[in-house]
Amino acid sequence: MHRPSDYPSTLLWLLDETHVTVTAGTAIAILWTQKAHCLWFAAGALGSTLIARIIKKMIRQPRPPPSSPTTKAAPVRPKQTYGMPSTHSTALGFYFTYMWPLLPLATSSVWGERAALAVITGLTLWSRVELGYHTVTQVMVGTAVGVNSALGWKALWNSNSAIEIQLQTLIDTVRDKVVSRFS
Repeated sequence: MHRPSDYPSTLLWLLDETHVTVTAGTAIAILWTQKAHCLWFAAGALGSTLIARIIKKMIRQPRPPPSSPTTKAAPVRPKQTYGMPSTHSTALGFYFTYMWPLLPLATSSVWGERAALAVITGLTLWSRVELGYHTVTQVMVGTAVGVNSALGWKALWNSNSAIEIQLQTLIDTVRDKVVSRFS
């Protein structure tokens, strides 16, 4: 793991580490809520990134060439994988699209959940280009893959109530078995 001082700015360091915080936050949400919809959402986010990785291997488009060492946005670490589409952007597109309608509208504060989601998503997408990991096109295509994955995944959830019942039964069974082992 790199230190904040390895980056052009602390903001870019924070944005480059969002995969850790988002993954941890999602895991905590699943464990905290123990709700089928939360697990469904996480499975869809993971699935969207797997789709992006498959597309990446099919397209085989390289990442942008390293910028000169004098450039402010020089990459911290070179990535050895292909760049099209951006997997981070796919995950961000999925999270944003799936979560947006689930969050309440801010009534009096501009710092409501939706505003925070939009700002964090926008800044993190920008950071993928700023750090030299992806081109603008790679980020845009990745985001589009995530948006479409979220729309399809949400439609599947909305069209089949059996999914919720089966997942909730699975969650409850696993929880009961884990709790009984420690009781």
